[in-house]
Amino acid sequence: MLGPIGWIILGLVPPLILMLYFLKLRRTPLEVPSTYLWTKTIEDLHVNSIWQRLRNSLLLLLQLLLALLLILACLGPGCQGQKLSGDRFIHLIDQSASMSATDLPNGQTRLEFAKQEVAKLIDSMDSEDTAMIISFSDRANVKQSYTRNRSLLKRKLAEIKQTQRGSDISEALLAASGLANPGRTSDRESERDVQVADALAARLFIFSDGAVKEVANFSLGNLVPEYRPVGAFDIPNNVGITAFAISDDLDTVGLQAFAQIQNSDDENHSVDVELYVNDELHDLQDDFEIEAGDTRGISFDLGGLLDGLESSVPVRLEIKDSDVYSLDNVAYGIIEPPSQSRVLILTRNNPYLQFVFETDRLKKLAEVEFKEPDFLKTKEYQDNAILGIYDCVIFDQCAPEKMPECNTVFIGSLPTSEEWQASEKQFPTLVVDTDNSHPLMYNIQMGNVLIIESSQLTGPKGMVALMESTSGTIMGVGPRGGFEDLVIGFPIIEYSDQGDETHNSDWPNHLSFPLFMQNVVIGLGGGSRFDSTQGTQPGKLVNIKTRMPTSSVEVRDPVGDTIELRPRADRSFVYGNAESTGIYSVIDKESELQDQVFPVNLMDSRESNLAVRENLEIGYDEIIGSVESIPETKQYWPWLVLICLFVLIMEWFIYNRRVFI
Repeated sequence: MLGPIGWIILGLVPPLILMLYFLKLRRTPLEVPSTYLWTKTIEDLHVNSIWQRLRNSLLLLLQLLLALLLILACLGPGCQGQKLSGDRFIHLIDQSASMSATDLPNGQTRLEFAKQEVAKLIDSMDSEDTAMIISFSDRANVKQSYTRNRSLLKRKLAEIKQTQRGSDISEALLAASGLANPGRTSDRESERDVQVADALAARLFIFSDGAVKEVANFSLGNLVPEYRPVGAFDIPNNVGITAFAISDDLDTVGLQAFAQIQNSDDENHSVDVELYVNDELHDLQDDFEIEAGDTRGISFDLGGLLDGLESSVPVRLEIKDSDVYSLDNVAYGIIEPPSQSRVLILTRNNPYLQFVFETDRLKKLAEVEFKEPDFLKTKEYQDNAILGIYDCVIFDQCAPEKMPECNTVFIGSLPTSEEWQASEKQFPTLVVDTDNSHPLMYNIQMGNVLIIESSQLTGPKGMVALMESTSGTIMGVGPRGGFEDLVIGFPIIEYSDQGDETHNSDWPNHLSFPLFMQNVVIGLGGGSRFDSTQGTQPGKLVNIKTRMPTSSVEVRDPVGDTIELRPRADRSFVYGNAESTGIYSVIDKESELQDQVFPVNLMDSRESNLAVRENLEIGYDEIIGSVESIPETKQYWPWLVLICLFVLIMEWFIYNRRVFI
């Protein structure tokens, strides 16, 4: 740090100290009174000659020792186990929910331990080495780009905070790969293909417990990975809630709460589970037993809570037994007052739709209105569509000129949008796959359903294919602002211009058809008193649709912090600050009244499984975890400075004693 000139000057200090002690006093004979002699004795300490014989002097030794200690301190002495190889380092630090587990011997969290290990690596860097820090949960955050400043790196490392999000390493890997594996660019006219930047190899340190989503089709290229598993390799004791829902079975037992409890330990456990309604204990189950590595369902009867209910009621499910991971011990839900959705069906007298919506189940879920397609041209429809009066509109082989402000279903027709396209109808159509994980396809089996002709669909970005044939997608749901459009590529009944009817599918003859329409009313119409709290997780965007149009809303999180939101073009609001679990309130700023509440829950079985993964699979590469201790650099120069200060005090004390004796 001193540079060549600084070291030369510092090296001349000891010889200069010695030279001062070689100076001698040149005395002049002089007769004086005896009293004057004592005054001049003090002045014998001053020198006025070039050379004298060096005498034993404690002060000289102390001054030389002080100079040597200062020189040694400037050298920055220390020790480390080994030197890091390479000159570019990337540190990926997992800050997902499972990293808050306190299963390490000293009780610190996994994230705290990971940050401590990265700090050791930073201390082991040479002065010319560069490093960057990336933290990740379900998204990546480049905390510090490449720098040689170790102090800056450690300061940014300390800023990494624990999150309650899930874990996805793919975005962090893409960020790390930016300089190590630069892309290429081509010029069609000159037919040149050039690399946009020089490839710079780097060592990639991944600090995680391995509970990340699978990374497919990723090439490490010039990244040299090293996976450092974080956490106790003995499977930690953890029992957590991985699913929670509240259902109002309108036909049988009434309102119930359901949950799944997961035991990720290798030993059996029994836990006490309590259910709170409005923060008051409603029910409990003592000693609920779960076998090792198993998941078991649990249910609670909520009785007649819906009777006379006028506003939302918060519900909390809690595991009372403490363990090393507390985030999955609590789940939240909401009981909403009974309500019916308003559904408009535009059809040319489709008897199957009329029959389905006449069932007692759907009558309780929705208030249904049947109209002919000509109703689209009336002022009543246009006003209601613009104001968002309907919760869902079903278009059976017809389409509006302008899309309504609600969710829609198109049967044998397309939304008014260039993003939706349909091919010519193909015969025959054989269903080969359905997405049963989607709420609209819950319990839907299409194996024996006959479809004569169907168009193949392409939709907007984000479209989810719900039903596939041998030729392509024949049913899909796609986003439209804050709404969703469900498109079915085949009609149930085809109508000719002469009014003739031709049956195109026998789907209405199967149980899956009324079940599907029930799912449509529940999922798109919002007419179900069923609240699955698993859909909203920390870090996810929350789309808020107020009961009445308003100019602004205020969202209050579980700790009381608020944020004001402005509406989008479709009069919905998007909230992006749901970072922790709990109950969030939405307040209409115009009326100052609570419009709605929504729960946020972790409920991630992968995060609740605290077993540390020994290996990490990235693309086609399997990275074997290394648990060896990271070399820790110990700096001794602060101690040397303290010793210098002590020697200086001693030298000052001895000098003063010599003068005043």
